[in-house]
Amino acid sequence: MRPLIVFLLSVLTLLSCGNTHKQQVVKGSQSELQYAHNITIEHTKDYVTVRLLNPWKEGSILHTYYLVKRGTQVNVPDDGTKVVVPLQRSVIFTTAHANLVEMLKAPRAIAGVADLRYMIIPDVQRRAHTKGGIVDCGDAMKPDIERIIDLRADAILLSPFENSGGYGRLEQIGVPIIECADYMETSALGRAEWMKFYGLLYGKEHEADSLFTVVEQNYKSLSKQASHSKITRSVLPDRKVGAVWYLPGGESSIGLLYKDAHGRYAYSNDKHSGSLTMPFETILDKFGQSDFWVLSYNGEFNLRRLLAEYQGYAKLKPYQTKEVYGCKVDSKPYFEEVSWRPDWLLSDLIQLFHPDLHIAPLRYYHKLEE
Repeated sequence: MRPLIVFLLSVLTLLSCGNTHKQQVVKGSQSELQYAHNITIEHTKDYVTVRLLNPWKEGSILHTYYLVKRGTQVNVPDDGTKVVVPLQRSVIFTTAHANLVEMLKAPRAIAGVADLRYMIIPDVQRRAHTKGGIVDCGDAMKPDIERIIDLRADAILLSPFENSGGYGRLEQIGVPIIECADYMETSALGRAEWMKFYGLLYGKEHEADSLFTVVEQNYKSLSKQASHSKITRSVLPDRKVGAVWYLPGGESSIGLLYKDAHGRYAYSNDKHSGSLTMPFETILDKFGQSDFWVLSYNGEFNLRRLLAEYQGYAKLKPYQTKEVYGCKVDSKPYFEEVSWRPDWLLSDLIQLFHPDLHIAPLRYYHKLEE
């Protein structure tokens, strides 16, 4: 099961939306989101209106939320969902969003989580194994509805998918569903900027604004440093899954990270914002002479086990030169962090692309041994 979860999370990391629909003009004091294109935030006297643009259907709204301050009696329009904030007892289905709530210093607002065993968040794990602490609400694809009801949750945070067919019984229990579509943003900073929305949900608006400012400044500073490097190497990302190899499109969040790292990527001029599917023959042609290889894995892993998966890997230059770098995602908080701290991932990539720059120790990747 764990390899499937890793693969799905990897695909979510690669996926993004090419939606260029401009944010619609709405009345009130609309916050300025500089990088995120699929969300608008409007402050009014009585509530905050948050509109999520549908990343799969240009020009339409995925969901509208009216955030109402706890303890106030306010009528809201009937074209959206009323959410009383700050959230006090939320159920979170994704490890990235649970970790963001921790980052924003609102851990007590996490009452339950799904897919607990895959969350590399020490505080969440500790509290989940403490009497009266966080409740394990089961598999995200088949949650325990009764446990969620018993929690008296005031919101459920989950990731929406195109043509998912809805959320079944979750939609019938009267708990607001927050559709966390941040992963459909194209740019890394665009996705990270959604933390401002989540900050509003948890009464941590100042903390979210401050954190994003740090992320933005670090990200831009790192990219500028990379632009002055005298050495630039080429990357081969990921590895074969079944009969194909999934690669980030040139305009995907990872593809844009490669550009911001000023690295060499064979599909940097590609215009796709999602993932590309390639046979190994194309990989060998386009990436066979890449300078280094990055991939994720779980459990015990090394170069011998990598080759055991597919003997064709031996034809790749980075395998021959042992320039293969892996991220052990069942112990490294990659999926927990990179959505909100793309500057940390950018730092790793810059050091791999530009070995003459010594910015900091690698956070996620390490060289695989024999």
